[in-house]
Amino acid sequence: MQLRLLAEKFGVAKLSPPQAFPAWLSEANLFFIARTEDEYSIMCPEQYIPEAVPYSADYRCLRVDGDLAFDEIGVVARVSKPLADAGLSLFLVSTHDRDYVLVRQHDLVAVLEVYQQAGFVMTSL
Repeated sequence: MQLRLLAEKFGVAKLSPPQAFPAWLSEANLFFIARTEDEYSIMCPEQYIPEAVPYSADYRCLRVDGDLAFDEIGVVARVSKPLADAGLSLFLVSTHDRDYVLVRQHDLVAVLEVYQQAGFVMTSL
């Protein structure tokens, strides 16, 4: 399995609903929004998050690359188990075509080593 390290640092922001779609996201090349009755969670490159918005900073994003079917079984397990076994946390989000693994910047070197030892092919943008 191939993982591609994206160049930007990411943040995970929290907004209280109801709010309109945040205009500050319109320029972001990659973002995710989850809405519940209690909150909006937004994951995007830190540079797009305004100072007034509370967020968790310093995440790095690894994109799962390759020809994976939408209903392929075990993708999440394959990317999460090596990190769990090493005591490293992750935040995972998915689209129809791709999965994205977010890890803390301070864990990045250890995460990359764990993935390389587990046989993952690492690339960067």
